[in-house]
Amino acid sequence: MTNMLRMALLIAMFGLASCGRGTADQTNGGTPVPTAHIPTPTASSAPTYMPIPVPSAPEAGLDKADTSVRAVGKHPEGRLLVKPVSHARVAPLGAPSCYGLETDLRWAGDYEAVWESKATGMSTHILTFPVDFEIVQPGDAPVTMQKFTMEGTDIYYYVPRYTDCHGLETYFFGVGDGKAFPIPLELKPDLVWKNISQLPKQSLRIADGELILTGGYGAGQDFIDVYHFRYDPKKATLVLKLTEQVKPNEIVYD
Repeated sequence: MTNMLRMALLIAMFGLASCGRGTADQTNGGTPVPTAHIPTPTASSAPTYMPIPVPSAPEAGLDKADTSVRAVGKHPEGRLLVKPVSHARVAPLGAPSCYGLETDLRWAGDYEAVWESKATGMSTHILTFPVDFEIVQPGDAPVTMQKFTMEGTDIYYYVPRYTDCHGLETYFFGVGDGKAFPIPLELKPDLVWKNISQLPKQSLRIADGELILTGGYGAGQDFIDVYHFRYDPKKATLVLKLTEQVKPNEIVYD
């Protein structure tokens, strides 16, 4: 009997020891299960974010395809038009500078000048503008080309950008006998320009049968060239007759 009681006591003590080891193994053994820790937010631990950059006009989706006519020269016998050959794009200039205001519009693409004859209703290609050609204007209305007459020929001039830092690119076209044609500028027999740069805020003028045009100006120039051209109807060319050089502070602006 005494032996049986001893055996029962040993079995009970062994069971209690096994329970204790089981609890310890579950706590310390194997792969621990992570406990999520959610910190209490404070002013000093608030997250910081990188500023979102303001996109430029093209990135903001303001850059778009455009096929509109950009300039018109009206004549009793037809119209001179500046328009894209196949594709062009337009977007706000985006930032103010000597090239214009941030709200001005800038067109870029492949452009040409064409003549629309009133008599025939046909369009004729006149000139392809350079590959880097661009137009900057305050609004989206087509520019009206200005006109003067020399040697019986109506001459139109087109200025793609209304303002610039140094010089305004200028093109000339003639209309006569129901046809239109580009007019180059001959500075020398072996030096002919398709266009010329004229000083911003200094309009070209006609005096004594001459076209007088003030050339562009850049930093470091001591003088500005003032060109005197005469129109040669046989060559259909503006031929340089005289170049004056004046100091920048002697220029009278419009």
